[in-house]
Amino acid sequence: MKRTWLIFVSAFLISACSDSNEGTGDITYPLLDCDPLVPEFCGYPFPSNVYAVEDPSTPTGRRVSFGTEFMLGNDPAPWAKSDGFSAGSPLMTFLPGIALGQFAGPDDIDASLAEDSPSIVLDTETGELVPHFAEIDIRASSAEQRSTMIRPVVRLRDNARYVVAFRNLRNEDGDIIEPSPAFAALRDGMSSEDESVEARRDLYADIFKRLSDAGWAREDVQIAWDFTTASDQNNTQWLVHMRDTAFQIIDDRGGFEVTIDSAETSADPGAIDPTNIAFRILGTFRAPNFMTSTEAGSLLVFGEDGLPAVNQDTPWMDVPFEVLIPNSATSEDPAAIIEYGHGLLGSKSQIESGHFRSFMNEYNYAFCGTDLIGMSSSDYDTIVQTLFEGDISGLQTMFDRLHQGFLNYVLLLRMMKTSFANDENYGQYIKGDEAYYYGISQGGIMGSVVLATSPDVERGALGVMGQPYSFLLFRSVDFSPFLDIIKAKYGDFRAQQFLVALFQMLWDRVEPNGYTHHIRENPLPGTNTKEVLTRVAIGDHQVTTYAGHLMARTLKVPHLTTGLRSIWGLTPVESTESGSFYTEYDFGLPGQPPCNIPQWLCDDPHEWPRRREAARKQLDEFLRNGTGTNHCAPGDGDEHQAVAEGVCSYPSLSGCTMGETEDDTQALCVPGARPPQE
Repeated sequence: MKRTWLIFVSAFLISACSDSNEGTGDITYPLLDCDPLVPEFCGYPFPSNVYAVEDPSTPTGRRVSFGTEFMLGNDPAPWAKSDGFSAGSPLMTFLPGIALGQFAGPDDIDASLAEDSPSIVLDTETGELVPHFAEIDIRASSAEQRSTMIRPVVRLRDNARYVVAFRNLRNEDGDIIEPSPAFAALRDGMSSEDESVEARRDLYADIFKRLSDAGWAREDVQIAWDFTTASDQNNTQWLVHMRDTAFQIIDDRGGFEVTIDSAETSADPGAIDPTNIAFRILGTFRAPNFMTSTEAGSLLVFGEDGLPAVNQDTPWMDVPFEVLIPNSATSEDPAAIIEYGHGLLGSKSQIESGHFRSFMNEYNYAFCGTDLIGMSSSDYDTIVQTLFEGDISGLQTMFDRLHQGFLNYVLLLRMMKTSFANDENYGQYIKGDEAYYYGISQGGIMGSVVLATSPDVERGALGVMGQPYSFLLFRSVDFSPFLDIIKAKYGDFRAQQFLVALFQMLWDRVEPNGYTHHIRENPLPGTNTKEVLTRVAIGDHQVTTYAGHLMARTLKVPHLTTGLRSIWGLTPVESTESGSFYTEYDFGLPGQPPCNIPQWLCDDPHEWPRRREAARKQLDEFLRNGTGTNHCAPGDGDEHQAVAEGVCSYPSLSGCTMGETEDDTQALCVPGARPPQE
């Protein structure tokens, strides 16, 4: 009775206060190292505005400021330049002993918008509810290490404040989970000896008013908090500045300095593929160097203006590149250019794949590639060593090097359209005025950054792609060996989730979460809008299709149907006359696990879409004309035939030997689940 009276009186006073102050200008935040709202794990709830300070010099008016305990003993310096939190971060907390089975999951997004949803993400400016799904970290065998997480299924807005809350959730004994003493004091209007609680009375007056307006009863709320996303400038300004600076430097020098190191012809002994490839050319071009060194492990150099600056001691780096010119370009018209984005920690040599070589010759494209330094084969040892040392702040080198890596990609395409197209020996075989981007896996994911920053691409294709990385990692078999290294020092499953969420803040500057929304509309300065083909494989072991859906919704593209299923938030179309689209291929696997683990049943279909004859034809038509057509049909020349006209399903490639069904995929979602080690 006493508690009910306190809630009533507190709610009345807070409502009166909030009605007289609709904005948040009077709201202040304490700066905390650990938040007593979640006493069991320092850093939760995350992200939260109590881990940031006021800074009028930033677009958001705030700047993150992480403490040592919050950082698990790591150096917070790499994060200190951020003016807010990631718009693609998981929203995480810890609810002691939480029972499984209380959230609808990624296959029922509408449940997150229903009146009885146990979770909410609220845009404080628009008042809109953010569609999402909530989940519990199933990888932990014990409930005492299970994070409770929200995944927005649309990209959050930049420089925007959000309120997050959970309600009416139960523990494994079936009892309602009690809020922490600190949150109970805020919710119920009780006094507290904790200074951070008293400092947040006005803040929580605002939060509870907003939740009440959304239909949430105050007494049902078990945890609530707010956070502000970083600005668009925070994410994109560095790379755009590097690009513009590099273009100006190269123009001032009269163009690119290019060196051809070797040029293999189809007539040479041991030629890579005389049937399809006329020339295999290896060389380097000079690019302005913004790094402390040209080797793995280096960091960005910054000028007095706080932006990346050319290294005055080592102002240039030689960027290796490879070009394959097909035989068709020597007997027909010159070949159009495709810049290829390689796979995870790979290299430029992936353009030599056999199915790429036949595609080049059949459809008359010249492929070019370079290494995406930061996440290339040359960075592998540095990344692994940093993880072994347990110093997660040391991964700053990966994010910094990716800036130079993307700059090199943008410069490669400009070089191909100018210097290479004018080369006296090989320029006659390529079209300097027709260039595209095509990336697969990591190249499909990271291709969003290239498309958003390059002014030299007409259209792009992203295969088996998705965003953001913090969503992809725990659902990918590729992350398993890296996660094992992280576990050696950070054995608490909550710490593993927390660290990956922290990484997302740095990744946003060099991954699709910071750039995808600039490809088709709101282009970055000096960049044209572009159309893009996106394509996934249902049941992919490496890149979950749920992340592909998020990227497609961020791009605001229609779903080019393939006779398989509907996708929440995507408008189905049978074809496109001109414009972007998302499409899916099926290979007989029983879908994706709805929990935060990879699919590992049957064979991995990750590489199968690119090899289908229907997909190759679709890719060529889209790049050349911008059209989208479903070419799947039995007897289309593919040895593995589609099951029916317009149905892009190839079950003969499933590798399923035990009659696996969707129930078998659901059964993977058990406490302590993890993919088998290969």
